[in-house]
Amino acid sequence: MQQFQRYYKSGTCTIQNRFPQGVTSTNTISHKYSFSKPKSKAEAKQFAAKKHSEAERRRRMRINGQYATLRDILPNLVKMDKATVLAETVRQVRELRKTVSDLEGVCGGSSKDCVFPGGADKLSLENGDGDDDKGLVKVTFSCEDRPGLISAVARTLRSMKGRVVKFEMVTLGGRTKSVLWVQGLSGGNEGIGMLRRALKVVIDRPNLPGISKRSRLT
Repeated sequence: MQQFQRYYKSGTCTIQNRFPQGVTSTNTISHKYSFSKPKSKAEAKQFAAKKHSEAERRRRMRINGQYATLRDILPNLVKMDKATVLAETVRQVRELRKTVSDLEGVCGGSSKDCVFPGGADKLSLENGDGDDDKGLVKVTFSCEDRPGLISAVARTLRSMKGRVVKFEMVTLGGRTKSVLWVQGLSGGNEGIGMLRRALKVVIDRPNLPGISKRSRLT
């Protein structure tokens, strides 16, 4: 005859085997059981509400951080409330767009001859065709202005054994356009191609880590 005693609260099973002639064998086997019940609807609802509240808190922190940045960079900001900050931001953007439109009109629609930086990133290299530019490579690029940009370009030119003999730069509205006349490059068209690839890496680098740029070099 076999007797089975199961104790679910303690997670222990005791099995006793009784044999004739007074011989008794007892085997005890212990198991761990998990009797956790599914969360109730009320608990699930409370957990979802807590998760939503935490996400909403992080969202408000990001928004407040962006407002703080706008308050720091907007000039002549008198009031600091959010409505005033947004209104001034819209006004500044409209003013900048009008300025860019007026400058494009001054350039006559020709981006090649325009001295002002355009809205798209560009990089071009060409051999000098004038008497004064003979033997020089003209490098022209437009991109977002950022600290250390020109230093990085200069290091790239030195690594290619190039020397800048003339340099022009115009910065407007967070954009910059630079024209460099470079001397001492070797390798002909192959050397120019290598320099272009190296400069593209420098100029096309995002302003901040993890942020991709809206426009790429063409």
